[in-house]
Amino acid sequence: MTSVLELILDALTAYWTSPLTLSIVAVCGTSMATLLYVFLTNGRNAKLRVSLLTGFYVLTVFFWIYLAASLFFCITQSSMVAYQTSGVRTAAAAAVLVALVSASVLSYLVWRFAAQQVLGRLAPRDLRSDEMWLQDYVRLLAQFEGVRPVPVRVVERDEPIAMAVGGQRAAILVSLGMLRLLDREELETTLAHELMHLKHHDAEFKVFSTVFSRILFFDPFSKFFDPAVHREREYLADEMSGRSSGRPAALASALLKIAEQPAPPKAAWGLSIYGRGRGVFSRYPPLDERVQRLLLLSDLLSDSGSKRGNG
Repeated sequence: MTSVLELILDALTAYWTSPLTLSIVAVCGTSMATLLYVFLTNGRNAKLRVSLLTGFYVLTVFFWIYLAASLFFCITQSSMVAYQTSGVRTAAAAAVLVALVSASVLSYLVWRFAAQQVLGRLAPRDLRSDEMWLQDYVRLLAQFEGVRPVPVRVVERDEPIAMAVGGQRAAILVSLGMLRLLDREELETTLAHELMHLKHHDAEFKVFSTVFSRILFFDPFSKFFDPAVHREREYLADEMSGRSSGRPAALASALLKIAEQPAPPKAAWGLSIYGRGRGVFSRYPPLDERVQRLLLLSDLLSDSGSKRGNG
């Protein structure tokens, strides 16, 4: 037993003192530090912040899978790593390959099957004749935004729910409770918000990050940066919805109306403005901050329109 442990220790020492593995770790660390610095120095550029945090999160996923795979190869192939000249290079290359393949395969599975799971659980129905204006609005907005049109479907639930389902069977779902609660302008901006989630692939990323956070339960970065990515994506969807619809104040009104309703069962959290966790661990931004940003955007759009009219 002692000789086996000594062999594993020799393999770990040889592996983690190798210039190749240290270079891989250094490149990952430098890249993550750079992305985080640029993120922190760009406080209001929502689109850039989403891209930076998403890149940071993807790098952390790769990094921790790489570490786990490296440990696996050092233990299972300890004699090769400890005593053969090419052993460290082989193990490092295999660890990098495992990290890339794992991320790619899981990304495909999320894209291929996640939507079916959500649609099967909520069992949405097609729109009725008096609800077809919802589809007409989404079709026009999708054409304006240059994205493929997606079907709008209704969930027979009383809670105010609106969500984007990504992947192969992309769709926008709204509940009967949401249709009863909001007026037409508020519903249109809500639909625009969900379409912006689809445009920026937020729905796929949400499922992807959920899967990886469960697999990489030992990753400390995901506890902070996974919720941060989702909060920035919500801010971006709010902003893009307000700009594309031209009515950010209507979306602010919709958010306030939803917040006034009783919270849905925890099983429905994540389908509205409610989510698990608080503060830095919450995937949803503070309601007050979202409303404030939307009202500020409304003022900016009004001022811009007034200046063009006067000019």
